[in-house]
Amino acid sequence: MIKEKSREKGRERLSDGLVRQNIVLMSSIAIAPVAACATNYENALALSVGFTVIAFFSVLICRFIPQNIVYTIRIIIYAIVAALVFIPAYMLLEFLYGSEVATGLGVYLPILAVNPLILTKTETRFRLRPLHLMTLELAGYITGFNLVCIGVGIARDILINRRIANFNVDLGFTVPAASTTFGGFIIVGIAAGLFRWLYNQSKERQSKKAEKEKVHQELLKLVES
Repeated sequence: MIKEKSREKGRERLSDGLVRQNIVLMSSIAIAPVAACATNYENALALSVGFTVIAFFSVLICRFIPQNIVYTIRIIIYAIVAALVFIPAYMLLEFLYGSEVATGLGVYLPILAVNPLILTKTETRFRLRPLHLMTLELAGYITGFNLVCIGVGIARDILINRRIANFNVDLGFTVPAASTTFGGFIIVGIAAGLFRWLYNQSKERQSKKAEKEKVHQELLKLVES
């Protein structure tokens, strides 16, 4: 029973960043980098790799900053740590994808280095968990961002270039406006609206199911009595 509850909590923590608090589709705190930079599959993948390195190592390092340091100073230290982690992350992107792709991410990769996932949730959530649970939760948030980012990049690659990386996807038409930041916001906005609708529908079904189960249990008790 205890192991079952532990596994259930583990799944819940992992799914938190994937679904309930997805930083693009649900809370929208990282929507601008995705809208501006995920214009194709390669850029989206590069942005995801950069975010993964920055978020994971920044949170991991910030976790060990002493809690007896004044809160305001701690937040400043978090920002400095993330800024320092940004340097090797950028060098990795240059090595993997070339300087053109890395430079093309512009100011949006540094913006991800100082996003609330690192500055706020490290303080209010991640550092309060045991290391293995923190890693699980953080993996959920990072995976949630990466799935959305790469998905948007693939969708825009198809709409703009009629391809995904080197694979042709001939729709018979193109949508050049999808290459703009404004077009990116529209695509992400539509995806966020659809995602939230599906999530609410799922919660409503679960609520109805729980209510039916509750009524069923009460009827059983009445019959037994």
